[in-house]
Amino acid sequence: MYISELTMHGFKSFAKKDVLHFGEGITAIVGPNGCGKTNIVDAIRWVLGEQKYSVLRSGKMEDVIFNGAKNTKPLSVCEVTLTVHNNKGKLPIEYNDIEIGRRLYRNGESEYFMNRAPCRLKDIQDLFVDTGMGSDAYSVIELKMIEQILSETGDDRRRMFEEAAGINKYKHQRRSTLRKFEATRTDLNRISDLINEIEAKVKALALQLKRFERHAKLLESLIDKEMSLAFLQIHGYRIQVQPLQSRIEELNHLRNSNVSEESVHEKKLISLQTVYKDQQDELEKFRNQLSDFNDKREGLQNDIIIWKEQSRSAIISMDRLVVEQDKINKRKNELQHHLFDYKKVIRGLQPKIDSYLNSYKEKQFAFEAIDNELKEMQTVLDSMQDKRWDLLQKLSDKKSLFDRTNTIIQEKTDNISLLEERILDLEKDFRSITKQIEINKNTKTSISEKLEKNKNRLNKKTDELEKLQHEKQQIDIQEHKVSVWMKSLKSKCRFYEKLLISREGYPNGVKDVLENKDQYKGVLGTVGDLLKVGDSIAPMIESALGEYAKCIVVKDRNTAINIMDIARKRNAGKLMIIPLKDIPDDKPNTANLKSDDNIIGRAVDLVKTTDSIRPLSRFLLGNILLVKDLKVGIKDNSLNNWDLVDEKGTFSIRGMIINNSNGNNEAGLIGRKENIKIIKRDIINQKIQFQKLQMQSAKLEKYIEKAKQDSVHLDNQVEELSNGLAEIDGYLVREGFQQSQFTESIVAVKKLIKENEQEIRRQLLLIKTLKSELANEEQILNKHAKEQTKKSDDLIKFQSKRDQLHQNAQDLRIECLNLEGQRENVIFQQRTAEDLIKEFSSRKSEIDKEMTQLKSQDKDLKKSIQSAENKLSEINGLVNKQESILSLKQETANDSYRQIEEIQAQIRSEQKNREALLEELKQCELKIADFEQRINFVNERIKDRYDTEISDNMIVDESESELNVAIARTERSIENIGPINMAVQAEYEEESSRLLMLSEQRDDLIEAERNLLDTIQKIDSIAREKFQSTFENIRGNFEKLFGMFFEGGRGSLKLEGDPDPLEANIGINAQPPGKRNRSLRQLSAGEKALTAIALLFSIYQVKPSPYCILDEVDAPLDDVNIGKFTRVLSNFSGDTQFIVVTHNKLTMESANFLYGVTMEKQGISQLVSVKLE
Repeated sequence: MYISELTMHGFKSFAKKDVLHFGEGITAIVGPNGCGKTNIVDAIRWVLGEQKYSVLRSGKMEDVIFNGAKNTKPLSVCEVTLTVHNNKGKLPIEYNDIEIGRRLYRNGESEYFMNRAPCRLKDIQDLFVDTGMGSDAYSVIELKMIEQILSETGDDRRRMFEEAAGINKYKHQRRSTLRKFEATRTDLNRISDLINEIEAKVKALALQLKRFERHAKLLESLIDKEMSLAFLQIHGYRIQVQPLQSRIEELNHLRNSNVSEESVHEKKLISLQTVYKDQQDELEKFRNQLSDFNDKREGLQNDIIIWKEQSRSAIISMDRLVVEQDKINKRKNELQHHLFDYKKVIRGLQPKIDSYLNSYKEKQFAFEAIDNELKEMQTVLDSMQDKRWDLLQKLSDKKSLFDRTNTIIQEKTDNISLLEERILDLEKDFRSITKQIEINKNTKTSISEKLEKNKNRLNKKTDELEKLQHEKQQIDIQEHKVSVWMKSLKSKCRFYEKLLISREGYPNGVKDVLENKDQYKGVLGTVGDLLKVGDSIAPMIESALGEYAKCIVVKDRNTAINIMDIARKRNAGKLMIIPLKDIPDDKPNTANLKSDDNIIGRAVDLVKTTDSIRPLSRFLLGNILLVKDLKVGIKDNSLNNWDLVDEKGTFSIRGMIINNSNGNNEAGLIGRKENIKIIKRDIINQKIQFQKLQMQSAKLEKYIEKAKQDSVHLDNQVEELSNGLAEIDGYLVREGFQQSQFTESIVAVKKLIKENEQEIRRQLLLIKTLKSELANEEQILNKHAKEQTKKSDDLIKFQSKRDQLHQNAQDLRIECLNLEGQRENVIFQQRTAEDLIKEFSSRKSEIDKEMTQLKSQDKDLKKSIQSAENKLSEINGLVNKQESILSLKQETANDSYRQIEEIQAQIRSEQKNREALLEELKQCELKIADFEQRINFVNERIKDRYDTEISDNMIVDESESELNVAIARTERSIENIGPINMAVQAEYEEESSRLLMLSEQRDDLIEAERNLLDTIQKIDSIAREKFQSTFENIRGNFEKLFGMFFEGGRGSLKLEGDPDPLEANIGINAQPPGKRNRSLRQLSAGEKALTAIALLFSIYQVKPSPYCILDEVDAPLDDVNIGKFTRVLSNFSGDTQFIVVTHNKLTMESANFLYGVTMEKQGISQLVSVKLE
């Protein structure tokens, strides 16, 4: 099984769709740093379900989507698909090729695919679990992970071992089982609480049920009395309504006679109101006309004011324009005079400018010729200066070398002296450390002997403690069982006592007799109490007895009659009595019974009772036979003369089949008192056993505590001795290391002395050579310095001449520029004057035009004012006329209004008389409505309370006051009962069935809890065995591979810490050849890489991974170790596909396939593939 193809589109730097085809063997991925090689590794991790964006080197998961580059827009989605060739059938799927896909959008939505069909991440994880191909498996190793694999915590290392052992699925199962166990424990506690709560609720409901029955009787009496009271009240209200209805008829007749008189006045009022309205309309019309005239007058007055103001403004504007025109003419004459002066100045400046410009050009030409000659001389001088610097540098280097050589000779001489002193000190320390090693070896031997003795004592004490704890655990279990059984017995005892006290199941009459035996003389008990049977057959006997079990047993017939009379007077209820003396002493059925497994026995033989009561048992049970299955018994012809009862309570009598089972065996009527005695006796026995167990537990607790103290003491001694031994071992290791270091240091120092002496001889020969070379270099430098000084003096003279010419040329140029500036200034003033003259001419024509317009406007305004004043005089005359007419019309309307008020006063007087009549009529109607409301209220009250109608014909013997007293008394009785739960009967039955159901659920949960614990122990046992076996195999492989990689040395693995292999840490001991034991942190980068690779391939030997990705893990290795690394890759490539990201040429040479990653465009990766033969 291997990865055959990887397709990336929009993943990180792979903007376009790129496809990598992998084969079995080794595939190398190469390319420069930052080109996107590791992005291929991230793509494989990501498509297999990696959820940690930090592992993918991102700040958030959306960062894996291509984020854009120069001239390339970012993408909104990325997709990676991975094809796995399942040629070895390791995956539990029928396909040869499985395609896994993952797609991510910018909004964070993620999709997974399997063979292009949508699936869940869990489906992919389940497919690859324990195959070594998961996102968190040991298939991907990066250089940075070497530190994690070899870290002291070792979490990553442990995950690799667990993956190799294939126990991940067991860990998942264990976690799932633990969650179920916790949920079961929670459910069990919850149900136990519910059972306790419901038991208390059922007891409370039983008491409520009694109160409910008492309440129902009182309520029935209350309804009868309230119905009678309501009938009397309604009858009284109807009698009072009759005279009121007669008075209403009289008032209606008077109201109708007054209506005709009012209609005459109302018609006259309507006529006057019509006339008055027409007058008001005419007045409104005149007022509107007057208002229009006033508006027109006001408008003309405003227009006259505005036009006069506009005429005055036009006159002022004309005066202003005349003044402005005079100023423009004066300014224009001044500018024309200045133009003549400007032209004269410009003609005078031009000849001077031309003369200065010609002189400047001559001087500039002479300057450029001299400047070129000066540059040539400067070039020659620079060349000579460079040559001099080279000579000085050579001389300086040789002088520096000469000085350094003298210094080196002196340093080497001083070093030899110091090294000779160092040898003396090292030899002294070597002798001292050798002596100390001998002392520590003797101490180690002594401590080891003591430690072995204490360990043996500790093991014995530990075994003794475990034995005691096991005994204590067994006693605790028995104690818990006894405690639980005692609680169950007490609960059952309370249940039977409650049944006995409440007489549950008996008719009310029987209850009354049993509760009041002082009034009912001669009662022996009930049939159920007098007969004693075993628990197993009690339901069958009770089914056979039926209603006889509830009968009262008395001595004779007279006693029975007396009891019936008393019960009838007390209204006690249903009651059945059996006189014992009057029972016929029939002999039971003595027919021989054949041996049959279905037959339990004769009922009369299985019932225990006293001699005096035995006739009763023969009478009731003499012909009854108990069988296991009624169907089988009926088919047996030999039992035709028997009445049969089976274990389910089904009863066959005289050919009839009756089911008397009440469904609740514990609540049976037979043997309640006997059951209570038996239960109490069992409780006493259980208490005695519980006390014995507590005494044994306390005694063992003391033994365990003493054994623990002894174990702790011994353990402390062992730990102290172990620490001492470890400390001595540490001393010996350090001292041995120091001893070897001293030996190596002495050899190294002697070697250094020899090297220093040889170096001194070489440096002396060098000094001799340097002295002669320094003398020759100084002569050559002096000769060159004299030639350079001469050339430099000539250059300075020639440069002075050039500077003078340059200064003269610059002076002429500056003068020329000044004259040109004067000319340009005069030309600018000339142009400005010409522009102003043009503007003044244009403004003069505009002023003339404005003057003409203003004169015409003033003439038109004067005409408008004259016309408006004439119209205003006409309108004033019309207004005065209209006001006179309006005054006359107003007086006529006022007369009409006074007539209307007089008629309205007459109408109001008549209405007042009618209102008094209506008020009396209203009062009568209100009284009738009040009585009807009271009647309705009484009807509604009865309807709401009792949902019934009050009869129209009732015979009531009591008065209202007597009924009120009786109702109050009944209500007080009901009130004394207190609040009543009207649904108590249904609630009692519901809660009882719920209690039974929860009890069954509790039993099921206890069984489930036990099964889950067994499952967890089984999972742990299997996982522990698999892990231990895998670890031993990996340890052996690691020791061999470590020796092969390092060509010697010693490497080992061990379990540390927790004694449970599943919880223990995995320690690594790595000792390269020629080096002493040291921690993993002290290994070099190359040694760490080789150690991690050795561990990885040790795991592959036990459980080969389908593929392995190595991301630059060969970076710290030299060429020799690279050769070992590639050989191991080749050996394992038959079982494992290797994808190696590398920069090393030797690793590339060992690959079967080679992919190059480039980044021609900034930020976009591209692939180049080569198949190597």
